[in-house]
Amino acid sequence: MSPVTGPVVATRRLLWVRGVVVLGLAGAVISVIPDGGSAVPARARCRATAFVANYGSGTVSTIDVKTGAKDRADIPVGTDPEGVAVTPDGKTVLVANSLSGTVSTIDVKSRTKDSDDIVVGSGPTVVAVTPDGRTAFVANNGSDTVSTIDVKARTKNPTDIPVGAGPFSVALTPDGKTAFVTSQGTRTVSTIDVKTRTKNPTDIPVGSLPGEVLVAPNGKTAFVANIGSDTMSTIDVRTRTKNRTDISLGSLPSGFAFTPDSKIAFVANNGSDTLSTIDVNTRTKNPVDITVGADPLAMVLTPDGKTAVVTHNNPFVMPVPGTVSTIDVKSSTKNPNDIDVGSGPFGVAVAPCRRDG
Repeated sequence: MSPVTGPVVATRRLLWVRGVVVLGLAGAVISVIPDGGSAVPARARCRATAFVANYGSGTVSTIDVKTGAKDRADIPVGTDPEGVAVTPDGKTVLVANSLSGTVSTIDVKSRTKDSDDIVVGSGPTVVAVTPDGRTAFVANNGSDTVSTIDVKARTKNPTDIPVGAGPFSVALTPDGKTAFVTSQGTRTVSTIDVKTRTKNPTDIPVGSLPGEVLVAPNGKTAFVANIGSDTMSTIDVRTRTKNRTDISLGSLPSGFAFTPDSKIAFVANNGSDTLSTIDVNTRTKNPVDITVGADPLAMVLTPDGKTAVVTHNNPFVMPVPGTVSTIDVKSSTKNPNDIDVGSGPFGVAVAPCRRDG
């Protein structure tokens, strides 16, 4: 595990509290492109591809979500990769390498990594991309800052943005105006004006050890998984106010994702080997959780909202290969066949499609 200056919790399951990601809005909200019409030769089907950061092996695995087939060759990246995001155009994957203090970029079509990684702050964990695809925000757990990267130029802004102690996750609003950042040391959420790169001076108190933060696709509410209190906090995006009552979840809530219509949130409970579902409008959890197997950590939904992709990470068994499971969203049933990936799979993101042939 990479050394960090922010607080880290040691539990039976979750030995780290920095790399739970999910992608949410950063790169999985583009519709799948349909087959071509009959007037021209049919185009190859466009398929969604999952990119999985393997913390233990320093690689990224790629999976055809429809078939469940993993590419035989994983992609080497930096040391201890954690967070993954895909640009909205589906062309580029960004990977936060926590021990290297860098961000790697991967060309989706060719599956090749750029030879030069981008140096950011200390202990980068989660990376998110603005809806226009121009800027990536990176939470630096070790330096209590957020770095911003010009995606096209692959250059970092020389001045990082100070936030609370132990920043963990970052998410953008759908309008691209505001970044939300969780800080575990201060149990708060910071908000940053994307255009001016300035942090609001007043942070928002949430639960214990806030981890993943995502903004619902409708842009109204930010959700925060509190690892230390097994709860979910919700924040009104417009007023920056937290609902007084948090939502009780399973043990060690980690990664989560929304259905595209903003109606349901799926939450991976790392300590109870389940997924919880939350009605976003009423803020109520379904009393029946979905059993998904050992140590669910990060998750994302495919762009069509039909499939949830979940990484399973057990730090006690590294460097044994980890697994990824898939869940049918409509029926809430898990595919019985898990997919082997690299060692210690953490973050996962879905590129909207790739063309076969």
